[in-house]
Amino acid sequence: MTSVATAVPHTTALSSLRARHDTVTRDVLRCETLVERLRSELALPPAVPGATPPAERAMISAVRDLVEARARLAQISRELRRAEGSQPV
Repeated sequence: MTSVATAVPHTTALSSLRARHDTVTRDVLRCETLVERLRSELALPPAVPGATPPAERAMISAVRDLVEARARLAQISRELRRAEGSQPV
C-alpha cells in the first residue's frame, strides 16, 4: 500500500493556524478569568476555621489549565510566525 502526501495550500495552512490561535487565545482569557474569580473566593475567610476552602482544588486545576493554554498559545504563535514568514510574495 502506498501513501500519498498531499500539500496543503499555504493560505489554508495560515487560515487554520490563525483560527487555532484565536481559539486558544479565547481559552487563555477564559482560564485567566476563572483564576481571578477563584482568587477572589480564596481571599474570603473559610466558613469553618481551619477548613480547606472548596475553591482551593478548583484553583489548582484552573492554574494548571491556564499554564497549559498559555503553552499551546506560545507554540501556535511560533508556528504562525514561521508560516507567515514563509509566505510567497
